Amino acid sequence: MSDDLLDLALGIAGRASGSEAVESFVTHERDFQVKVYEGEVESLTSAEPRGAGVRVVSKANVGFAFTTDLSDDGITALVKAARDNATHATPDEAVALAEPSDEPPAQITGLFDDAQPSVLPEDKVAFAVALEGATRAADTRIRNVEEAVYSDSISHVAIANSAGLAGSYKRSDAWCYSVAIAEEDGDTQIGFEFDLARGITSLDPGTVGLRAAERGLGVLGARKIPSARMPVVFDPYTAGQFLGVLGSALTGEAVQKGRSLFAGRIGEEVATSNLALVDDGRAEGAPGSAPWDAEGVPTQRTEVIKDGVLRSFLYDIVSARHEGRRSTGNAARSGFKSAPGPSPSNLALDPTGESREEVLRRAGRALLVQDFHGVHSGANSVTGDFSVGATGHLLENGEPTQAVKEVTIAAPMLDILRGIEAVAGDRRWLPFGGSFGGATTLIANMTVAGG
Repeated sequence: MSDDLLDLALGIAGRASGSEAVESFVTHERDFQVKVYEGEVESLTSAEPRGAGVRVVSKANVGFAFTTDLSDDGITALVKAARDNATHATPDEAVALAEPSDEPPAQITGLFDDAQPSVLPEDKVAFAVALEGATRAADTRIRNVEEAVYSDSISHVAIANSAGLAGSYKRSDAWCYSVAIAEEDGDTQIGFEFDLARGITSLDPGTVGLRAAERGLGVLGARKIPSARMPVVFDPYTAGQFLGVLGSALTGEAVQKGRSLFAGRIGEEVATSNLALVDDGRAEGAPGSAPWDAEGVPTQRTEVIKDGVLRSFLYDIVSARHEGRRSTGNAARSGFKSAPGPSPSNLALDPTGESREEVLRRAGRALLVQDFHGVHSGANSVTGDFSVGATGHLLENGEPTQAVKEVTIAAPMLDILRGIEAVAGDRRWLPFGGSFGGATTLIANMTVAGG
């Protein structure tokens, strides 16, 4: 299938006329999702989208179009539409397509689970039923399971352009999540847990269901705590969400458009001196890994922050050329229906050498944050403001004690980065518009506004 897609992509790219350049991005997916409720299938969807996106570059103008009609007539109409769109585009001298690389593409192991295509729909349904059952069975205080979902996708991707670049690869993804409703003495709390892998056999419904229940049960009886300045510990889940906010401010495009708190800070110390923030498009096991990005540029490891100093932004071709730089291999698309734009691939803080248990002990009396509320409204990657609701536990001597809810934690994002004292080695990847590797993270001081 990948070879067929590559032949199609090459055929489209070969339709370049005169001095114009043509790029084709072709995908074929098999998507599946099942949601169960009380042991029965509530919804099941299966789709097999296949299509092509084309960019035509004429001088300094670029036009984009896409189609699901991959017949000869459909491709002819597609290229014509992209060509016509280019005539209406705003000229940009930085517009260019990727050039073929002299180096062979990275060999990333583990992108595809060979057993996944053979998994039957009934086995996927059984997984979701088991996930819900494990969540309900964890404790009598689990009143309900709001959602128990299993999803997967098998993707074939090909790209080619008239400069001679060509490549294809395939990947498989499987993920699941459960939302538990815990109730006791009139108090109701929600517990969410998920997992992701390349195939269903690497997921465990029992473990995910139990953890979802435990997260809900763990905050029963939660209450406010007095307002204070205190250390704060981000759980891997919330640490990943924080990195997601930072990631949107770390692209070259965001800086160039005045949408980043990091604008003008290259070479400046923006974090504690032992901190490293890395984007690695080749990280093994990470959701955003691929041999090349959405423009065909080889992916790479980019040290965004090293020793606390901001070293680099993340670029696609256009944003890099605006600064006389080279792309860092960070072009991304949401599929064949979208043109590429810069985005983190796999962004994570390097661990500082401690285990989760050591980080919690080091925190002493602190707030362990397990869930954020209002991230989209309370976190601003332009101004750097970070003020969000939080649920979690009060730590005493590093041990969780009182469950905490309805508090707000706040600090400027740069103060948070400069206050990070430890990052544990318990990283887990969260797929939030790119992927972000969260780990147990200790921040020296934040404002906690409670009762």
